[in-house]
Amino acid sequence: MQRMSGLTYAALLLALAVLAGGCGRPTLPGQQFKGERQTSPGAVATDSPLPEEAIYEWGPEDAKVQVTAFYPIDEQHQRLIDLLKEAAEEKYAGKLYVKYVDHRTPEGMALMRRAELQVQAILINGENSLELDSPAGIRTVDFVRDMGRFWTTDDLREAIDQEIAKAYGQEAVASPTQ
Repeated sequence: MQRMSGLTYAALLLALAVLAGGCGRPTLPGQQFKGERQTSPGAVATDSPLPEEAIYEWGPEDAKVQVTAFYPIDEQHQRLIDLLKEAAEEKYAGKLYVKYVDHRTPEGMALMRRAELQVQAILINGENSLELDSPAGIRTVDFVRDMGRFWTTDDLREAIDQEIAKAYGQEAVASPTQ
C-alpha cells in the first residue's frame, strides 16, 4: 500500500470537508430564510413601480400636530395612506398635517436624508418613538420599518389621538369636528 504525503492527505481532508458541508461557507445569521423573505409582502413593496406623485399632503401646514410618513406609495401601503388621509381630512380636520413621502423617489430620498432617517418610519411632531399612555400602562412604540411587525395601525391611531389631545385638549379627541 502506498503512503500519502502530508500535503496530499490535507488536500483529501479539505475536499471531504467541503463535500460534507456544502460550499464550505457557513450560512450567516438572518440569511437562512432569504428565499422565503423575497416573496413576503414586505419585499413586494420594494418591487412596486415608483408613483407619478412622490409626496401626498393633507391638512394645514401650521397644524400643531405634524405627521410625516416615509413609506412607498403603493397598494401594499394603501391602508396606511387611507388612515393618515382620513385622520387629516376628516377626523382631525384643521388640527393635523400629514406629509406622506415615497422614500424610494429622488425627492423622497432627499427628505429622508434631511430627517436623518436610515429606514422607513413615521415621525409624529419630529419623533419616531413615542410613549403611549394606554389602559395597560405606559409603553414605547417605535414607528419604524414594517407596519404590522414593529407597530400597528391601532398604535398609530392612539399616538395621533394622544398628540391631538396634548395640543388641543382631550375634548378635541372626543369630538374631533368643531
